[in-house]
Amino acid sequence: MAVAKSDSMIIAIPVWNSRVSPVFDVAKTVRIADLDDQSGELVADGTHVLSRTRPAAALSEIGVDVLVCSAISAPLEAALFGLEIEVISDICGSPDEIISAIAAGDTELVRFRSPGSKCKPKRLAAMRIAHGEKGPGRSA
Repeated sequence: MAVAKSDSMIIAIPVWNSRVSPVFDVAKTVRIADLDDQSGELVADGTHVLSRTRPAAALSEIGVDVLVCSAISAPLEAALFGLEIEVISDICGSPDEIISAIAAGDTELVRFRSPGSKCKPKRLAAMRIAHGEKGPGRSA
């Protein structure tokens, strides 16, 4: 599923048993949601089978802006960072609810943090930038 870049934010969520997959590195499929930057409306939604030999490149080819996942290895996270794909990790729950929360403007996803998480919540930089806010090292 290739999604054309426009004024949207493309989110990928690895899915297993209708929940966020426990470890992105071994996920076989990702849910791809394309949200309009201004309205937050869902423009496109579908699933994509990941290439296990090139998962970072596969997400980049789709045009993903943000990966929301539970756990991810440091090398794969670094590869995604190098491809300018934002990673929000330590998230669990229903992909439908997570996508709805992001569409409604939830930039921290605190209620979806894994139990016992010690990670400091990150704000979705892609959403801040889409709404004209400046993030670290970025200009709007």
